Amino acid sequence: MTPDVVVDIGNTRMKWGRCAGGRVTEMVSLPLDEPETWNEQFAAWELPSPTNWAAASVNPAVSELFQAWVAATGSTVAFLRDFRDVPLSYAVDHPERVGIDRLVNAFAAHCFAHPHPAIVVSVGTAVTIDLIDERGAFQGGVILPGPRLMAYSLHAHTAKLPLVDADTLPTVVAPGKNTTDAILAGIRAAIVGATILLVNHYTEDDATPWVFVTGGAAGDLEQFDFGARFKGTRALPSLTLEGVRIAAEALP
Repeated sequence: MTPDVVVDIGNTRMKWGRCAGGRVTEMVSLPLDEPETWNEQFAAWELPSPTNWAAASVNPAVSELFQAWVAATGSTVAFLRDFRDVPLSYAVDHPERVGIDRLVNAFAAHCFAHPHPAIVVSVGTAVTIDLIDERGAFQGGVILPGPRLMAYSLHAHTAKLPLVDADTLPTVVAPGKNTTDAILAGIRAAIVGATILLVNHYTEDDATPWVFVTGGAAGDLEQFDFGARFKGTRALPSLTLEGVRIAAEALP
């Protein structure tokens, strides 16, 4: 199918990507539970009727709400449900348990990086750092809490640490001069340090991958230079949506 709009339904926000000319040309971030806002965006983009929608979701409850909303507009939505809908090969134990967002990110990165390997660093509610080899095999990766989850866990599981605003990767670097800055610097160090450690670990076999950075909480990690060992770094906020688009186009 050729989608008019692709959708990424996450745990915090929903993203729409408008497609034209074989790419995502426009992107918006919308609330998860406000169909009236979806109506406004639908009208603003002057979408055709019916509209060809394709979506990937890690949020089943919102998926049902969105599917019903699409039906009410007179259209249907094709959901990428699991690994069988994403034309990668898999070198992991249980591909059926891997989040669809990670898989469409990996697929888009492979398409853009081929014939080289790709590393995807996605910073959102969670941080994922995944490796796709030059053959297009998903090799797995790591999952760690994103900035907001780290900040919340420190507040929720201690007696005195404040809840700090960490919607994106903090810019504060160590040493923090007060408690808030110490927390923010710690969150930054954890995410940036893990990213540097892993992208270098993934290249120990002398591979020269592309590094893709995406996610609504990536902050200035998008400008990070990982060094000459890599083909290059691409900050691509629309990576997930591009993955949904390319995978949907491969559907029968």
